[in-house]
Order: sequence, then structure tokens, then C-alpha cells
Amino acid sequence: EYGAYEMKNGDVFICSERSANNMAFQELTAEFGKVKLLKTIKGKHLIGLPLKAPRTSYDVVYTLPLLTISMTKGTGVVTSVPSDAPDDYAALRDWQTDAKLREKHGVKEEWVKG
Repeated sequence: EYGAYEMKNGDVFICSERSANNMAFQELTAEFGKVKLLKTIKGKHLIGLPLKAPRTSYDVVYTLPLLTISMTKGTGVVTSVPSDAPDDYAALRDWQTDAKLREKHGVKEEWVKG
């Protein structure tokens, strides 16, 4: 489960509670050490959301599940960089080549085409 947390500049970050708490102690929230949770969100509802990723040549990237993520380690949401990380490349290839895996997790083929 993720949360939508308001930052002191008005931005809303979708992240784990742990991540939001860490940001609160980095002076990113309105009150030091405190978070403002706007809404909780199930991870499955984030799958397929179109995003604009900075510093990429793609106009749109899509939110995909990464089956090796742990909500107790870091944010639970990561940027995948298949060109730099072998695990990310392997995960992308699985999404691209395994129709049953895509169907199981609600991932559309067009989201993972290069």
C-alpha cells in the first residue's frame, strides 16, 4: 500500500510510508518530522499510469510492477534503467516476451515496447 503525501512546496509524492517519513526528516514536508497523508493507494491501481520521466527521450513511460521490490526497503517505487542494470533489463524482457505474465498483472504490451 502506498500513500499520497503532500510536500511543503505543494507537490504530492506517491510513496511508501517509510519513504514519506524519511522525507519529513529531510525538511521536505511542511512540518519537520511530520507527514500529511492525503490518501492511501493500492499498488495495483498505479499499474499503467502514464508518466513523464525527466531526462529520457520517451514522451511517456508507464508504471509497471517490479516483482522484486520490498516495501520495507526504500520506497517501494523505483525507476527502472534497463540500459544500466541487468535485473531491470531482465524484468523488461520478461514483460516484453511473456504474455501470460502481462495478463496476470494487467500490463499492456504497448507499455513495454521499446
